[in-house]
Amino acid sequence: MARTIPTTSQQAAAPPSPGNQGPSWGVDANTAGGGVWAQTSAKKDKLNELLTELNSDGVDTGAKGMETLDEYASAQEKLDLQFADGLKIIAKFVDVGTKNSDHTMIVKNASSISVGTDASKAAENATDQVFQLLESASSLEEWEKPKFEATMHEILRILSTGLPPEPNIKNPVAGSLDISSPLCYLREFVEDSSGGTSDKVHDGANHQSPDYGEIEQQIELLDNIVTEAFSSSTNIYRTLLLRATSQTLLDNWDTLTTVTNGDIDRAAVSKVSILPQRPTVNAKKILKIFDAYANESSQEWVKSWWMLIDADGDGLIDEEEMNNCITLASKPIHTALSDLVYLSLEVCPVRTVGLGNSDKANDAWFLGGENFSDFLDNNISSIPNPSAGADLNKKLSWKNRRRELKARKALIKTFRASLARHFRDQVETAHRLRCIYAWAEKSHQDNKLDSILVDASEEWGAASSLVGRKRYVELTPKISYPEFHKEQSRHFPHLDRIGEEIAMSFKEDLWVSQGKGRQNKELKRDCFLFLSGVSLIDVGIGFL
Repeated sequence: MARTIPTTSQQAAAPPSPGNQGPSWGVDANTAGGGVWAQTSAKKDKLNELLTELNSDGVDTGAKGMETLDEYASAQEKLDLQFADGLKIIAKFVDVGTKNSDHTMIVKNASSISVGTDASKAAENATDQVFQLLESASSLEEWEKPKFEATMHEILRILSTGLPPEPNIKNPVAGSLDISSPLCYLREFVEDSSGGTSDKVHDGANHQSPDYGEIEQQIELLDNIVTEAFSSSTNIYRTLLLRATSQTLLDNWDTLTTVTNGDIDRAAVSKVSILPQRPTVNAKKILKIFDAYANESSQEWVKSWWMLIDADGDGLIDEEEMNNCITLASKPIHTALSDLVYLSLEVCPVRTVGLGNSDKANDAWFLGGENFSDFLDNNISSIPNPSAGADLNKKLSWKNRRRELKARKALIKTFRASLARHFRDQVETAHRLRCIYAWAEKSHQDNKLDSILVDASEEWGAASSLVGRKRYVELTPKISYPEFHKEQSRHFPHLDRIGEEIAMSFKEDLWVSQGKGRQNKELKRDCFLFLSGVSLIDVGIGFL
């Protein structure tokens, strides 16, 4: 059966015939796997413009693509890009359902390292308490609203107790540093396809140095610190996801229990009485949602919400319920990532000036970036012990404090914009879901509209004598999860990596912002030189 694009307007002129080859589907960064969207993205256009400028300067961008822009960022700007990379790796690790026990990196001499162990254990203990609560409370198969709300409030209390304190977003402390927090090392989380030690560390070592053996020990220690910090950070992120899930459930009781108009009309045809809102939700399905966010991949997150919304258990839901399912499944990721960013900024400065002085900046290897070789040469025996606890800096000068808070504000503003716009505007979630529903081969009602007459006397009362006792209704077919997933995997793969998508969009926005900054700086320089030249010429003419 031919597929049509479900649009609200059919006034566009028909495209020219492709001939015997048939239609072709365009592929871009947002439609990997194929799609009929002729998307235009101002952000993609700007990134391509920045790459074109580098090409015109003789830079080969073919090997690394967009990653070439990393090399042309300033040392301070690279800290922001590394921050986005760290977020992306944590989100990707959790999106695919990887567990810390499956992680290939092995920590040697772990007994001497304690990076975020207390925070990780507190998060794990809170998670265990939550599941004990859910398992005991789910002895009742159905929860009414008071029981549901009381359970969600208790889960929020338990998880908030097991997580780090809430950051002070309105009045942040400039340059706060806590080396015992695993999120302090976020910028050191790098993907390593070889499965060994990160090149970022090994490239800083001088293999000809007489102290190379001791340097190797220090590199191993740094690797172990970063590995432990990454493991603890993923535990914290999972716990943040659980807290965001409980808040999402608490805020959406009406969405979960409201019966769709299609189900009400079907019940009316079958002469079955049905309430417009269900009085209970299934406790086992609630438990399944929490288990999915705690242990499974993003695909299972969507599937667990699908099961909860499918109140009658037949596996079929309406298009409206499908849209609600995707919205509810993605909302905890947005909230948890936002919390992770704020917690990370609370324990580590955004800029090296936030450390107060150059000596402290040299010691902070996790903010050193490219200066790692200098750190090894000058600080072989001075790696700080993360187990020592918080290391809060002294009060910054007003100039450094202003620079730190300004950079922090700009970073948060960029992240918030990425969080709000990516799936809504750039991925076009609403349009993709509409297409997925229209293109899915739905077995319900043979994938056809069902035309019925519904008795309207009870709904319209006395008015029914004027307009008739029957009303004409067209019922759209329902869709099952396998039917949805078949189309979603082709046309909406972003749903299988929600957190990674947001973090990558955040980095792209940073590339654009930094590229515009370089362009503006060059434009100001050219304008200054031009105006200076014109002024000198005017002065020369004046002396003639």
